[in-house]
Amino acid sequence: MVARSLPSTLLDTVVFLFSGDESLEPLGTGFVVGYPVPGREGEYVPLIVTARHVIEGETTVSARFSGSNGGPIFVVYELPHLQREGDFFLHPDEGVDIVAFRSPHFAETRYQPIPFDLVATKETFESEEIQPTDRIVFPSMLTKFMGSSRNYPVIRDGSIALIPEEEVPLRFPYGSRWIETSQRVILVDATSIPGASGSPVFLWPGIRLRQGKFNSGGGKLHLLGVMHGFYPAAREVVEVEASGKKTVFEENTRIAIVFPSWRIHEILQTSAFRDRVNALAGPR
Repeated sequence: MVARSLPSTLLDTVVFLFSGDESLEPLGTGFVVGYPVPGREGEYVPLIVTARHVIEGETTVSARFSGSNGGPIFVVYELPHLQREGDFFLHPDEGVDIVAFRSPHFAETRYQPIPFDLVATKETFESEEIQPTDRIVFPSMLTKFMGSSRNYPVIRDGSIALIPEEEVPLRFPYGSRWIETSQRVILVDATSIPGASGSPVFLWPGIRLRQGKFNSGGGKLHLLGVMHGFYPAAREVVEVEASGKKTVFEENTRIAIVFPSWRIHEILQTSAFRDRVNALAGPR
């Protein structure tokens, strides 16, 4: 991926997700991962990955691709049908805010799948010494301007603020219900905007510290995780003249939550996923 124009490659990894097939209310961002077909060199299964909360509670989701001959193209996915066919994949831990579903190949669409070997594992984080201060970039939907001739994601950037070794308490909605959980997440110094949920978060392959020395770059553009959303701070305001009345409100801390990419690997290591891919591959 680094050998190509980096901005254009980033833009072509993502799709825009909408509710339904007519009203088309924007939901968030998804991205395409190419999972290699067992025993068939050069072939892959396209998987659309996003944050689970983006599509939770939806029955019909439309993905907007850039067209190979110009103009955006909408592809409609009926989620109950995907579930019946075994093409809808969740993490065994409900608190992991990642979902993947299979997409057929469409010759009319233009996209650049993220090669599976760029999806960072826990071992990748250790071997590449991925750490706070490392720069990250993420292409995402800008709901105010998406483009009319093709998809125009905005490329946002920031840096890793913290990769805590302990679980972080989280509370967020899945459709009409709330999830309370504690998870291993990455906290990044970046502002998550409406439409950014589900975006792929990449390690910028530029200058960074490794083994206490500056590395001039040239590394891989690893996928580090899936954008969840901003990390709210609750702050109390005490109104003295109001007999101790307190107002609690949330503000954007410019810290965003990213579910790490090794959670994608955990989804794709489940027996349901492997059985489905083997069935698609057929006899070898």
